[in-house]
Order: sequence, then structure tokens, then C-alpha cells
Amino acid sequence: MAAVKAPSNQNTNLMTEGSIVKNLLLFALPLILGNLLQQMYNTADSIIVGNFVGSNALAAVGSSGSPIYLLIGFSQGVAVGAGVVISQYLGAGDHKETREAVHTSLAIAVLMGLVLTIGGVACCRALLLYFGRVLFSVVYNMTAGILNAAGNSRRSLVYLAAASVTNIVLDLVLIAGLKMGVAGAAIATDLSQLVSCVLSLRFLMKTDDACHVKLSGIRPHRSMAGRIIRVGLP
Repeated sequence: MAAVKAPSNQNTNLMTEGSIVKNLLLFALPLILGNLLQQMYNTADSIIVGNFVGSNALAAVGSSGSPIYLLIGFSQGVAVGAGVVISQYLGAGDHKETREAVHTSLAIAVLMGLVLTIGGVACCRALLLYFGRVLFSVVYNMTAGILNAAGNSRRSLVYLAAASVTNIVLDLVLIAGLKMGVAGAAIATDLSQLVSCVLSLRFLMKTDDACHVKLSGIRPHRSMAGRIIRVGLP
């Protein structure tokens, strides 16, 4: 069996090296902060819509969250499955299989995002503005899963923070400034998700480690896709 060789990128942190407690804390803290930032999306929308539009609009924004997060939950589950598979190959030092798993994961995310976006717009007319961001959200969740699998949870936190700030600023501009109401909140959320999606993909395309992404390589490998789905579906 070949010796395990750590990826060259210093942003990749292997749990098999150094202090376990320290590595776990450094890895978990950004995830905890990331969960708090995720809550800022609806909180910011609710506060700004409630103050500048009215109670009916506030009710509309609040009631739309649950069905959207229900669908996003599927993509988060698959992202967890992808992270498990990718981290196993990273730990084994198998860069070829790691790259195949990364590109397959992104292919699954794109396909799932397209299906959820088209299905959401077709079936949920009242929520179609929000469903416009589902593809970006699914791809971001998958890239975050890839980064987390490499031990780089801080990077996904930075991109999530950028998206949260973008969402708040756009909420103020579109709702308070341009008086676009609930539509403004939806557009702000869509664009902020696009920001996190683009930033995380850009990082994976620029990194020189085993998780490097080439757009031309994003395609589903049947056996790898099956393994990811088997882990992520439950």
C-alpha cells in the first residue's frame, strides 16, 4: 500500500495529523458560525420586510422558508455523502479517485439543482422567485461539502459570510430603497446565493490540491455517483 501523502495545499487539514482535539475545534467552529450565518438569511429578510413592507409581506417571507429548506435538505444530505467519500480518498492519499469524486459530486449538484429549480418554478407559482436560487444553493452546499471534506471549513464560512452581507445590503437597497417588496427579498437572496456559489467554485478551480476542479471534468461517473448517493441518501 502506498504511503499516505498530504496534499500540498496548506488549506487542507488532515484529521490524521496533529492534535485531534485542536483539529476538531478548529474544524467545528467555522461550521457553528456558518449555521448562525445561514439563519441570518431569513432573519434579515423578515426584519427588513416587516419594517418596510408590512405584515402580509412578512407572513409571505416567513411561510416560504419551510418548503424551500425542505428541498435544500436533500442537497445538503447528498453533500454530506460526497464529503464522506471525498475525505476517505483524501485520507488514503488517492488523488485520482479524489478528483473523480469531486467532479462527480459537482455534476450531481448541477443536475439536482436544475431539477429542483425547474420543478419548483413549475409546481410552486407563489414561490417561483425564491426557487430561482435553488441551483446556486445546491452547488454551494456541494462545494462547502468538498471543502469540509478537505478540512477547510473556514473557507466555506468566509463565502457564506460574504453571501450574508450581500443579502442584507441588497435587502436594504431593493426593499427599503427601491420599494420592491417581497420580490426584492427574493432577488436579494438569489443574488447572494450566486455570490457564495461563484466564490466557492472559483476557489476550487484555482486550488492546486486533489480537490482542484476543471469545468470540463464535471460529469457523473456512474460507480462514484452510486457510492455518494448510497452514503448521502439516508
